[in-house]
Amino acid sequence: MMQKNMSIATLMLIIITTVYSFSSMATAFFMMGTKSLAWFIISALGYFIPYALIVAQYSRKYAHQKGTIYDWLKDSLSPKIAFITAFLWYCSYFTWMVSLFMKLIIPASILLFGKDITNKMTWLSLPTQVWLALLAIVAVFCLTYFINRGFHHIISFLKISSFTMVGLLLLSLFSNLILLFLHPENFVPNLIKSWHAPSFFAGTDNQFFTQFPFFIFAITAFGGLDTVASLADKTNESRKKFPKAVIFSAGVVTILYIFGIILWSGTNDITTLRQTNQLHLGNLMYGLTGSLANSLAKGLEFNPWQSNLLCQFYIRYTAFTLLTAYIGLLSSITYGPLKSLITGTPKEIWPQPFITLNQKQMPEKALWLQASLISICIAALAFNNALVGNLFNQLTYMTNVSRALPYLVVAASFPFFIQKNVVTQNMLLVPIKKINYLLSFSVCLCVTAAIFFQIYSPFQAGEYNNVLTLIFGPSLFSLLAAKLYQRFEDRQVI
Repeated sequence: MMQKNMSIATLMLIIITTVYSFSSMATAFFMMGTKSLAWFIISALGYFIPYALIVAQYSRKYAHQKGTIYDWLKDSLSPKIAFITAFLWYCSYFTWMVSLFMKLIIPASILLFGKDITNKMTWLSLPTQVWLALLAIVAVFCLTYFINRGFHHIISFLKISSFTMVGLLLLSLFSNLILLFLHPENFVPNLIKSWHAPSFFAGTDNQFFTQFPFFIFAITAFGGLDTVASLADKTNESRKKFPKAVIFSAGVVTILYIFGIILWSGTNDITTLRQTNQLHLGNLMYGLTGSLANSLAKGLEFNPWQSNLLCQFYIRYTAFTLLTAYIGLLSSITYGPLKSLITGTPKEIWPQPFITLNQKQMPEKALWLQASLISICIAALAFNNALVGNLFNQLTYMTNVSRALPYLVVAASFPFFIQKNVVTQNMLLVPIKKINYLLSFSVCLCVTAAIFFQIYSPFQAGEYNNVLTLIFGPSLFSLLAAKLYQRFEDRQVI
């Protein structure tokens, strides 16, 4: 369990730095400028804050339960729907884990060498993708080893990533404030340039409603509450602490996005940044912090050696932050969704070894099996087979819909949660029923719009294979879950 002296401030820090993404903020600034603010505010008011209130209410009721989404839905809807949703939720995270483990090597490379050398790793005459796969597989088993040694290791990883992210935020804040102090006359002109800069986001222009693809991006920038909620049962005094931490953290994350975009837009000339051909989405986070260091060095009249040293520090610290963020995120999603699925759902569904806990109260065999399956997927991709690569791209593509569907079901279940009096009126965080219904409707509307556009966009572009994948993938996972639950029900009858 979390330490007895775990303060609510530390818990909020973990939630904030898990949900908030510096990379998403930097991407929003670079791709849309200050026009991104409108979509972040709409996403926060229409989706994130209402969803945070719903999650806080569910966490308050089921704080000591292990099933997270399954527990939330089994009373509001039905155990079968709850299991299918939880299984779909886990499958989407499994695909994401494969992708994240393969990305882990890039920030490690930049931290050690000051640049990305992953495309040059051809040691012992082995191709780059083989080394990337081997290192990723080593990371999978190392992380699984530490997780199996106790939940406190997950908390340690999350704390470290939280502190490094706070460090990056402070570095960004003070650097931009120094630039603002050195050149206050540039603030308003830069904001105006940022507002009028053409959109770099695919499929958009400067018309408000044609920027709808960015709405999807803004919603995903607020993702992660469900991951943190899956760890709620490990929190001391979770019924009291967790809902408060979720609600307060939601407000802080929203403010961080808005303030960050305004500050970066006001102290940096977006037109000049876009003119360089060295910035692209793959290195945007490093490129922007490196550009910030160069601007700071120029403003403080550093010599070339000092400027290069400052730039290297900014870039490497950004890589260190991203590396710890990946490790923290992977530690939570390697454990949380799997734990919720196999220990929170009916035990009869799973083979006995899967649900057996070790001395540290971890589902050790299930975690090692998961690590093996992730490694097999990574190894298959290392062969660079066109069929396997295309299959993984399709799986990654449908992950967006697979992750969004559980959010939709959770939000849609909330009115039933209230109508069935699962909790008494005085236990509701928002005591007015109509407001709770409005929260549910708002989240459902936003997520449905996001899912619809995810499917409609490739259809409009004639990418019918992607359309079929988006529909077929979640349907296949749902059918598999329904089959597992049906087998469980049949055994219960016998």
